[in-house]
Amino acid sequence: MNKAIKKEEILNNMTLKEKIGQMTQVAPYFFISDSEATVYGALRNLNINKEQVYTIGSILGIGGPSEMIKLQESYLKNATHELPLMFMADVIHGYKTIFPVPLALASSFNPEMARIAGKISAKEAYSSGIHVVFSPMCDLSRDPRWGRVVEGFGEDVFLTGEMAKAMVEGFTNKGKLGKDAVACCIKHFAGYGASEAGRDYNTVDLSRLSLYRDYLPAYKKALEGGADFVMTSFNTLDGVPATINTFLLRKILKEKWQSKAIVISDYDSLTQIIDHGAAENQKEAALKGIKAGLDIEMASSVYMNHLTELIEEGTVKESEIDEIVGKIIDFKIKIGLFDNPYSGANQASESEICLSEEHMDLAKEAALESVVLLENNGVLPLKKKQSIALIGPFAKSRKLIGPWSWHGRNDLHKTLEETLKDNLVFVSEKASYGEYTDEEIKQIKEADVLIMALGEDESLSGEAHSRSNIHLPNDQEGFYQNFRKIIDKVVVLVFGGRPLILSEFKDVDAMMMCWFLGSSSSEAIKELLYGEANPSGKLPMSFPRNIGQIPIYYNHFNTGRPFDPASKNMYLSKYLDVANTPLYPFGYGLSYSNFTYENLSISKDSLKANETLKVSVKVKNDSDLSGKEVIQLYIRDYVAEIVRPVKELKKIRKIHFLPQETKIIDFELNYDDLAYFDHEGKLKLESGKIGIFVGGSSDKTLNKDFYFIK
Repeated sequence: MNKAIKKEEILNNMTLKEKIGQMTQVAPYFFISDSEATVYGALRNLNINKEQVYTIGSILGIGGPSEMIKLQESYLKNATHELPLMFMADVIHGYKTIFPVPLALASSFNPEMARIAGKISAKEAYSSGIHVVFSPMCDLSRDPRWGRVVEGFGEDVFLTGEMAKAMVEGFTNKGKLGKDAVACCIKHFAGYGASEAGRDYNTVDLSRLSLYRDYLPAYKKALEGGADFVMTSFNTLDGVPATINTFLLRKILKEKWQSKAIVISDYDSLTQIIDHGAAENQKEAALKGIKAGLDIEMASSVYMNHLTELIEEGTVKESEIDEIVGKIIDFKIKIGLFDNPYSGANQASESEICLSEEHMDLAKEAALESVVLLENNGVLPLKKKQSIALIGPFAKSRKLIGPWSWHGRNDLHKTLEETLKDNLVFVSEKASYGEYTDEEIKQIKEADVLIMALGEDESLSGEAHSRSNIHLPNDQEGFYQNFRKIIDKVVVLVFGGRPLILSEFKDVDAMMMCWFLGSSSSEAIKELLYGEANPSGKLPMSFPRNIGQIPIYYNHFNTGRPFDPASKNMYLSKYLDVANTPLYPFGYGLSYSNFTYENLSISKDSLKANETLKVSVKVKNDSDLSGKEVIQLYIRDYVAEIVRPVKELKKIRKIHFLPQETKIIDFELNYDDLAYFDHEGKLKLESGKIGIFVGGSSDKTLNKDFYFIK
């Protein structure tokens, strides 16, 4: 049957109450909890009755395929219409097989890793009966105090967009929804990563220029990758909550971008506009939501309880509701719910697919590419016969998979102690030097190398887990320094969900940023420690020297008085007590191989708008170890009507090199790569000199200039 006709037939047979129900999402316990008190208590909290529950259109979260089937059966048995429920869930970096947290995945600088993570996550989630995942997060993050940096891809708009688009393509099988593929709801639209002071749910105050240039492009790329849903953010923008922000939802998303994506609120955020002071009551919130372009409300009942009244008053037209519900029905048709309401849900398949050997191997591959080697004075890789003392809060910890691993289980995966056991002569998770006895310190000294497993617990990052102090907690700096004084060879493994202050560890023999690497965390770390794999991760966020530098990011503007260390002028843009530069810059990461760059060349000295510039550089692995290198290309537009950043990442290539191998790496740049957004969101580019910078980090590059001729 023709989809359009079927949709119209369905709409014509629905009551207004049934239509409004499709615009509401609630948790599964409304239908299947064993506790009636829980169910009816929840109903009372939302001020909805049992009849209204059986008009609801979608469910947030589900325990597994059996639960999904039970719930769908109950719903269809009691509903007065024939629209099956759709099931949505937070699958951020894996369903049961957990991949590295997104910030770690961004460290791979390899969009293919994000695509694989999305593909495997979708396969597992599909077998559980999930139709839509709330992922990826497209929010640009420049403040490491914000807990949700762990969910995103860092400080750079290009990298964030590339990773987000690839993950969407992985989840959705490049838009071919069906078996083993799920739809994506990208989040949080928009600007959430710029929350003031890095505090979650806080105000966002962005210039339109910054919004267009830095914060919107990644969402657009993810939509181009095939995302079907967009989730609004909790913050305000221009003083208006994003959930009812007409500029964002109508002017940008629906008009400028011509997006047909279904817009859903974040958890209870439509009700929260009352606390923002943007609506007097729920009725006004319902009106503002509809007028702004919000299609579905999550975990609140504002639409359900007030839209009928607004329609009867003539403030809202039923045709507006029909347009929204029509989109929802179209999507349910698209994913085959009318053909099979239990689409995907299969207990036997879930048991076979989830945590399979293939999936665990792919999770380890992603973990291997996500670790960043920050320091190494020749201690790593370890030799097979070296004895190890392993100490610190993560020595025996199973909390290595990271926050937002909804169905992940720490207890299923190995600890560092279990993985390194063959070479361990001492192990302790005590994290205070004073807790160690003289005999224990003697044993530690007798080991060939001391590995200190340090960092912040996974509970310290994620939603509602912002920190004002991003030093390692519980004086781990002092713990390290005490052992540093008495031990010759010290390796520090840092776990965490954000950039941390690591200035006190700069004198270490070797240090790896391990983030939270997922289900195969310990196995990956072992392979990297012993050189069975070669570190290739690069930092997706700058690591500040101290908290006072925040926000610090590589693609900043120059000032009218830029700092010059050779200048005797004291009136320059600088700190009195710390360098302007980060401790570790964006794009930085060491390898056991030594990669050298030379012979940067460009195909022409001047470029016109319809032409392509070819850029080539010779890269050599000047070592006897094979390894991967991320070749990064940046540009700088020196003079423009609107000031441009000192550097902007435009291209990346992750290339495998054999020992002593040399390769010529080629890039192409066109007008769209060089142009910039103005205050109205239009791309433009004036004639003038543009710099090309190519290297293995944002701070170490070869450069060449050319002229763009308009």
